[in-house]
Amino acid sequence: MRAVLEAGFPVSPVPGPSAPLAALVASGLPTDSFLYLGYLPRKKTDRQRLLASVAKQPYTLVFLETPHRLLEALADLEAILGDRQMCAGREMTKVYEEFTRGSISQVGKYYTAQAPRGEFTLVVAGSLPQADHWNQEQIEMEINAALRSGESSAGLAARLAIESGWPRRKIYALILQRLQKTD
Repeated sequence: MRAVLEAGFPVSPVPGPSAPLAALVASGLPTDSFLYLGYLPRKKTDRQRLLASVAKQPYTLVFLETPHRLLEALADLEAILGDRQMCAGREMTKVYEEFTRGSISQVGKYYTAQAPRGEFTLVVAGSLPQADHWNQEQIEMEINAALRSGESSAGLAARLAIESGWPRRKIYALILQRLQKTD
Protein backbone atom coordinates (compact mmCIF):
# COMPACT_ATOMS: atom_id res chain seq x y z
CA MET A 1 0.00 0.00 0.00
CA ARG A 2 2.77 2.43 0.88
CA ALA A 3 4.52 1.83 -2.44
CA VAL A 4 1.30 2.51 -4.34
CA LEU A 5 0.72 5.76 -2.42
CA GLU A 6 4.33 6.86 -2.84
CA ALA A 7 4.04 6.25 -6.59
CA GLY A 8 1.16 8.74 -6.63
CA PHE A 9 -1.68 6.39 -7.46
CA PRO A 10 -5.13 6.94 -5.91
CA VAL A 11 -6.28 4.38 -3.39
CA SER A 12 -9.94 3.62 -2.78
CA PRO A 13 -10.86 0.63 -0.61
CA VAL A 14 -13.63 -1.74 -1.65
CA PRO A 15 -16.90 -0.77 0.09
CA GLY A 16 -17.49 -2.74 3.23
CA PRO A 17 -19.29 -2.66 6.54
CA SER A 18 -16.48 -1.01 8.48
CA ALA A 19 -15.30 2.59 7.98
CA PRO A 20 -12.46 2.14 10.51
CA LEU A 21 -11.03 -0.85 8.64
CA ALA A 22 -11.47 0.79 5.24
CA ALA A 23 -9.64 3.92 6.46
CA LEU A 24 -6.92 1.84 8.12
CA VAL A 25 -6.25 -0.07 4.90
CA ALA A 26 -6.19 3.10 2.78
CA SER A 27 -4.10 5.11 5.27
CA GLY A 28 -0.71 3.69 4.36
CA LEU A 29 0.05 3.26 8.08
CA PRO A 30 0.87 -0.10 9.67
CA THR A 31 -2.12 -2.45 9.73
CA ASP A 32 -0.58 -5.39 11.61
CA SER A 33 -1.80 -4.12 14.99
CA PHE A 34 -4.14 -1.27 15.67
CA LEU A 35 -6.35 0.09 18.42
CA TYR A 36 -9.86 1.23 17.51
CA LEU A 37 -11.34 3.65 20.07
CA GLY A 38 -14.55 4.86 18.41
CA TYR A 39 -15.61 8.50 18.73
CA LEU A 40 -13.31 10.76 20.70
CA PRO A 41 -14.93 12.19 23.84
CA ARG A 42 -16.76 15.50 23.36
CA LYS A 43 -15.27 17.23 26.41
CA LYS A 44 -11.73 18.49 25.93
CA THR A 45 -10.46 17.18 29.29
CA ASP A 46 -11.96 13.73 28.66
CA ARG A 47 -10.51 13.68 25.14
CA GLN A 48 -7.06 14.69 26.38
CA ARG A 49 -7.21 12.09 29.16
CA LEU A 50 -8.06 9.35 26.64
CA LEU A 51 -5.29 10.43 24.28
CA ALA A 52 -2.74 10.57 27.10
CA SER A 53 -3.72 7.03 28.11
CA VAL A 54 -2.87 5.66 24.64
CA ALA A 55 -0.01 8.02 23.73
CA LYS A 56 2.76 5.49 24.33
CA GLN A 57 1.02 2.62 22.56
CA PRO A 58 2.95 1.35 19.52
CA TYR A 59 -0.28 0.46 17.72
CA THR A 60 -1.85 2.46 14.90
CA LEU A 61 -4.72 4.39 16.51
CA VAL A 62 -8.15 4.68 14.86
CA PHE A 63 -10.82 7.18 15.93
CA LEU A 64 -14.09 8.52 14.59
CA GLU A 65 -14.89 12.24 14.63
CA THR A 66 -17.62 14.64 13.53
CA PRO A 67 -16.88 17.60 11.23
CA HIS A 68 -17.76 20.25 13.83
CA ARG A 69 -15.28 18.79 16.37
CA LEU A 70 -12.53 17.84 13.91
CA LEU A 71 -10.23 20.84 14.37
CA GLU A 72 -10.35 20.64 18.18
CA ALA A 73 -9.65 16.91 18.00
CA LEU A 74 -6.68 17.44 15.67
CA ALA A 75 -5.26 20.12 17.99
CA ASP A 76 -5.51 17.72 20.96
CA LEU A 77 -4.01 14.87 18.93
CA GLU A 78 -0.99 17.01 18.09
CA ALA A 79 -0.63 18.41 21.62
CA ILE A 80 -0.86 15.04 23.36
CA LEU A 81 0.56 12.57 20.81
CA GLY A 82 3.03 14.84 19.04
CA ASP A 83 3.06 15.60 15.32
CA ARG A 84 2.76 12.02 14.11
CA GLN A 85 1.79 10.81 10.66
CA MET A 86 -1.92 10.30 10.10
CA CYS A 87 -4.68 9.93 7.56
CA ALA A 88 -8.13 11.52 7.76
CA GLY A 89 -10.68 9.62 5.70
CA ARG A 90 -14.07 11.11 4.93
CA GLU A 91 -17.07 10.15 2.85
CA MET A 92 -15.52 6.75 2.16
CA THR A 93 -17.05 4.80 -0.72
CA LYS A 94 -19.08 7.86 -1.73
CA VAL A 95 -18.68 10.36 -4.58
CA TYR A 96 -16.70 12.85 -2.49
CA GLU A 97 -14.41 10.29 -0.85
CA GLU A 98 -11.24 11.94 0.39
CA PHE A 99 -8.12 10.79 2.21
CA THR A 100 -5.85 13.49 3.61
CA ARG A 101 -2.46 12.14 4.61
CA GLY A 102 0.47 13.83 6.35
CA SER A 103 1.48 14.92 9.81
CA ILE A 104 -1.26 15.86 12.26
CA SER A 105 -0.33 19.54 11.85
CA GLN A 106 -0.51 19.28 8.05
CA VAL A 107 -3.95 17.67 8.18
CA GLY A 108 -5.05 20.36 10.66
CA LYS A 109 -3.86 23.14 8.33
CA TYR A 110 -5.68 21.53 5.41
CA TYR A 111 -8.99 21.41 7.27
CA THR A 112 -8.51 24.90 8.68
CA ALA A 113 -8.35 26.19 5.10
CA GLN A 114 -11.01 23.78 3.81
CA ALA A 115 -14.12 23.44 5.97
CA PRO A 116 -14.52 19.86 7.25
CA ARG A 117 -17.58 18.08 5.84
CA GLY A 118 -18.87 14.59 6.48
CA GLU A 119 -17.96 12.07 9.13
CA PHE A 120 -14.25 11.40 9.64
CA THR A 121 -12.19 8.36 10.46
CA LEU A 122 -8.80 9.38 11.84
CA VAL A 123 -5.92 6.92 11.58
CA VAL A 124 -2.82 7.95 13.56
CA ALA A 125 0.61 6.33 13.67
CA GLY A 126 1.55 4.56 16.89
CA SER A 127 4.24 5.75 19.25
CA LEU A 128 7.85 5.26 18.25
CA PRO A 129 10.31 3.82 20.77
CA GLN A 130 11.31 6.49 23.26
CA ALA A 131 14.70 8.11 23.11
CA ASP A 132 16.78 8.51 26.24
CA HIS A 133 15.11 10.28 29.15
CA TRP A 134 15.57 14.01 29.33
CA ASN A 135 17.43 15.53 32.24
CA GLN A 136 15.86 18.04 34.65
CA GLU A 137 17.36 21.04 32.84
CA GLN A 138 15.81 19.97 29.52
CA ILE A 139 12.40 19.52 31.15
CA GLU A 140 12.54 22.91 32.87
CA MET A 141 13.61 24.69 29.67
CA GLU A 142 10.72 23.15 27.75
CA ILE A 143 8.26 23.98 30.53
CA ASN A 144 9.37 27.63 30.54
CA ALA A 145 9.11 27.93 26.76
CA ALA A 146 5.71 26.22 26.57
CA LEU A 147 4.22 28.27 29.40
CA ARG A 148 5.41 31.48 27.71
CA SER A 149 3.62 30.37 24.53
CA GLY A 150 0.38 29.78 26.48
CA GLU A 151 0.20 25.98 26.41
CA SER A 152 -2.13 24.56 29.05
CA SER A 153 -0.54 22.89 32.08
CA ALA A 154 -2.36 19.58 31.63
CA GLY A 155 -1.64 19.39 27.90
CA LEU A 156 1.98 20.34 28.49
CA ALA A 157 2.44 17.68 31.16
CA ALA A 158 0.92 15.01 28.90
CA ARG A 159 3.02 16.04 25.91
CA LEU A 160 6.28 16.21 27.85
CA ALA A 161 5.64 12.85 29.49
CA ILE A 162 5.59 11.32 26.02
CA GLU A 163 8.55 13.25 24.66
CA SER A 164 10.81 13.09 27.72
CA GLY A 165 10.11 9.71 29.28
CA TRP A 166 9.33 11.39 32.62
CA PRO A 167 6.14 10.57 34.56
CA ARG A 168 3.34 13.05 33.82
CA ARG A 169 2.74 13.70 37.56
CA LYS A 170 6.36 14.74 38.14
CA ILE A 171 6.22 17.08 35.16
CA TYR A 172 2.92 18.54 36.34
CA ALA A 173 4.44 19.18 39.79
CA LEU A 174 7.35 21.03 38.12
CA ILE A 175 4.85 23.09 36.11
CA LEU A 176 2.98 24.05 39.29
CA GLN A 177 6.27 25.02 40.97
CA ARG A 178 7.15 27.19 37.97
CA LEU A 179 3.72 28.85 38.00
CA GLN A 180 4.00 29.58 41.74
CA LYS A 181 7.37 31.28 41.21
CA THR A 182 5.85 33.65 38.63
CA ASP A 183 2.92 34.69 40.87
